[in-house]
This record gives sequence, C-alpha cells and structure tokens, in this order.
Amino acid sequence: MDIRLYAIGMDEVVTMYGAAAEGAPEATQLREIGERGCRPEAEEAPRGLGRFFARRTRTLTEVDPDEPDADDVEAFLTGDSIAPHRVRAAWRLQERLIAGRAWGSFSLPYGTQDVDQVDFALARGGVSAAVGLRHLFASTTPISLVSQHDLVVGWHDHDRAHQMAESFRTALDEVPTEQRDQVVQLVDWLDQLDTWAEQAAAAGRPRPDLIGFWYLPR
Repeated sequence: MDIRLYAIGMDEVVTMYGAAAEGAPEATQLREIGERGCRPEAEEAPRGLGRFFARRTRTLTEVDPDEPDADDVEAFLTGDSIAPHRVRAAWRLQERLIAGRAWGSFSLPYGTQDVDQVDFALARGGVSAAVGLRHLFASTTPISLVSQHDLVVGWHDHDRAHQMAESFRTALDEVPTEQRDQVVQLVDWLDQLDTWAEQAAAAGRPRPDLIGFWYLPR
C-alpha cells in the first residue's frame, strides 16, 4: 500500500484524455510519455520445441496484463471508449501521464492505519480534518475514468494544498516519531508549490494543485 502525490494543475489532467483528438499542443509529449515503458505486443507462438521454450520464457518474464500497451495509449489520447477490461490499464496510463507532466512528486508508504494515526495526531495539534490526509482522498476528482475498488484518487486545489502544509507544520510535534520524518518531508515538498506556480505561469500552464493516488490491497 502506498500514497503517491503529484503537483500538477487539475485542469491539465482532465484534458489529457482525448488530447490528440482535440489537437492539444501537449499531445505529442503525452504520447511519448505514455508509450514509454509500454508492455510489448503479443507475438505469434512458435511451433514445436520452440513453443515449449517460449512458454517457459513467458513464465519467467511474465508481463502484467494490466500494464498499458500502445493500443491503450491510442485509445486514451484519441478519446475512444475504454473497454471494461482495460480500465485498470487506463488508470495506470493516467498516472504515468500525470507523473510525466507533474512539477514534482512525493510518496508515502501509508496504509489505512498509518493515515488514521497521522490524522489523529495532527488533529490533537489543532489541524482541521478538512486538510488531513484522509480528506484529500474524500475530494473526488473530475477525472472521468471508471473508479477501481483498490485505487482511490483525490485532490486539493492549490490554495487548499498550501493550507495543508501550513497546518501540518504547526502540529508536527504531535506526529508519532516513526512517521514524523516523512510528514516533515511532505511539508517541505509542499512548500515548493509557490516556486512551481511561478514556473507554471512562465510556461503558460495552470498553477499546480495536489493530486493523490492511494493504492489499497485488492
């Protein structure tokens, strides 16, 4: 289980789907990001003894069927409908595109119990639940992909992410020792939002929001 956070404008994220069809200027870069690391296309199985060795090779180097392939990238960027059995791959592709365009990223190896412990400790320090970690994932994103039971995606806009950092900083002494260093690093990471906002303005992009992917056990 882990939480992966990205600093990127939500307005950018929601226009990634169908970007090529809309002629978006960033579509070429999105395609390059999406195709990076795509799983290989299935090859025709050899005959005879070669089939046996190919089967053993595939077993030893099994490719995750939920990894996006070139067809998934094409469907996503052209805005085609996503087949039900490719929704998980589409979410992985969505995160890959976000990661490739984000101004920064941060991860926390937190499961449900860790999140609750941190939020409870921060609440003792006066932090409102509205800016807690769990509330981040209660704020449903406008991303249009069908939800997955083992993935929660949430977000805070730029100003709320700022408020989150400032609130966390005031209550750091309440956070359990085993989690304090990670929360301090999170606050330091969020402190870069203003710098990234300036860079985004110079590049003609929206100022970054905070978007989180939280992976839960299947």
